[in-house]
Amino acid sequence: MFKLLFWLALIGGGVFVGGQVIPVYYNNLKVQNIFEGTAENLSTQTEDEVKRRIDELFKIQTVDLQALPPDFFDNLSITKEDGKLKIGTEYHITLWLLGPPESVDPDKEYKESEVKPMDKLRLRARMDFDFAPYAETP
Repeated sequence: MFKLLFWLALIGGGVFVGGQVIPVYYNNLKVQNIFEGTAENLSTQTEDEVKRRIDELFKIQTVDLQALPPDFFDNLSITKEDGKLKIGTEYHITLWLLGPPESVDPDKEYKESEVKPMDKLRLRARMDFDFAPYAETP
């Protein structure tokens, strides 16, 4: 019985983590595909037209814009040089698998003694992802 519970917990934990991580990677994959298709097919358009078209493609391809942080759009660059179109951005996503900590702000300095026991577990269950989708006209 113990072995069964162990394997169920292990498999259940894997499914839970996968259910949190897969949408993040899938959203980034959609963004990368949009960038590649745009760089290949819209290299004759102006930068403003490409920006407008990318916004439309995000809606068509159902990119989860709510899951993208503000630095995605702040770092978005569309440049055109010598007939080549370059599109890229950089962004960071933090997944709190057990929810964000309540006793401390994880983005500021804090002492270990200020952290409640449950928040220590939450801080350890944090996953950070850095993405940099980029494409240019071949």
